[in-house]
Amino acid sequence: MNEFLEQLRKQVPGLLINTEAAYIAQTCTDWRKRYCTTALAVLEPLSTRQVQAIVKTCDAFNVAISTQGGNTGLVGGAVPVADNNAEKRPHVVLKTGRIREVLKLDESNLTLTASAGYTLHEIQEYAEAHGFLFPLSLASEGTCTLGGNLASNAGGVAVLRYGNTRELCLGLEYVNAQGELCGDLRGLRKNNTGYDLRHLLIGSEGTLGVVTTACMKVYPAPKSRCVAWLNVDNIQTAVDALGFVQSRLFGELSSYEWMNANAIDVVQTHFPARAPTCPGAVDHVLAEFTSLGSETALREQVTRTLEAMLEEMPGVRNIAIAQSGRDIETFWALRENISEAQAKAGLNVKHDVACAVSQLPTFHNMALNDIAEHGVDVQPVLFGHLGDGNLHFNLSAPTGSDSAEFLKQHQSLLNNLVHDAILRCGGTVSAEHGIGQLKAELLRDITSASNYAAFKTIKQAMDPKNLLNPGKLVLL
Repeated sequence: MNEFLEQLRKQVPGLLINTEAAYIAQTCTDWRKRYCTTALAVLEPLSTRQVQAIVKTCDAFNVAISTQGGNTGLVGGAVPVADNNAEKRPHVVLKTGRIREVLKLDESNLTLTASAGYTLHEIQEYAEAHGFLFPLSLASEGTCTLGGNLASNAGGVAVLRYGNTRELCLGLEYVNAQGELCGDLRGLRKNNTGYDLRHLLIGSEGTLGVVTTACMKVYPAPKSRCVAWLNVDNIQTAVDALGFVQSRLFGELSSYEWMNANAIDVVQTHFPARAPTCPGAVDHVLAEFTSLGSETALREQVTRTLEAMLEEMPGVRNIAIAQSGRDIETFWALRENISEAQAKAGLNVKHDVACAVSQLPTFHNMALNDIAEHGVDVQPVLFGHLGDGNLHFNLSAPTGSDSAEFLKQHQSLLNNLVHDAILRCGGTVSAEHGIGQLKAELLRDITSASNYAAFKTIKQAMDPKNLLNPGKLVLL
């Protein structure tokens, strides 16, 4: 493949081509270190034009491409498959982090246009500096990139109010499998002139094109913020409390996060933050409210609503409202450190599932009952974005057990039981993490034949040589 690399150097002057073994190994290892693969080279373009030239050269030499942003994905979607696809073609990783050609606001249109290489945190800060809010918010926002957010249709903690990445995107440009630039950045909220290719690219995990630039919605920055912590009896009470709050503060509620007792226990074991507690309460809810009005007015609204809830709903045991910025940080640290605390505690079986909010208690009870009926002793560490129906249904080994042995013995069965339960409740096995290579076979198995045939038809029409991220999402 020396000829291929030489042609790249000729066609793409200034392109960073890294063939160092250690760097390739690092780049080809996913965030969870589940997949440790390899590639011919790591390519780091500076511009959309360079991406076009890379794709055209790869097309000519039949070299497959895995596009990678911050490499924070959890399903192996941004690293090559282990055998570099069935034909064992050479593979390159195209890292987009250096593509930073555009970052600008249209204040009247309430849009922000940015290149794919900017991190989510950089975009948030840019919007904030100009008095606006870019509401997409994830635990990995310091590392994940806009391109990766679009490719995976990232969710996060503010989907309840603002929607996921798909709902925030008004336009994008991408390089197709032939190296042509497609899409548009007009930022139109109304446009009924043909198929909207934007929605095919969002969530396609780099299998249909390489996103290089996007036009995203922004909002006036909130002027006030109020965060509350609820101690509740169970997940059903948490769902009922959500309805109570939404009927009174629908426009102000921006996040509604649920955690079971085990989730908070594991955080408090490994981190110093402490949660408000109440005798008899089992589960926890973090609710955030924001407003364009005064903080005093918002706090009064929230306090009045939550006090009424406490009086009318016996399952709500206690409410604590953050009194300072430090309290807010503490509350959010408890929620955001769960995954890291779990990693410190040992290996666990992870699930990213979703269903209608009304079905969450049914799914929760069904899955745990099914696990118990199969005689598997687990420590459920459950948490997630209850307000939009998304739970991270993670199952750890019992205290004192060997976590690696636990996974070896029970992971396959637990996956089957949880997936079966969520599907019986009309839900999905992947809410926000995507499919990647981790769930590609599962997607094929649970999708109707007609729908999967449509997926394959789209993939083959847009990428007939299967150059773009082969072995992910849709299996040909």
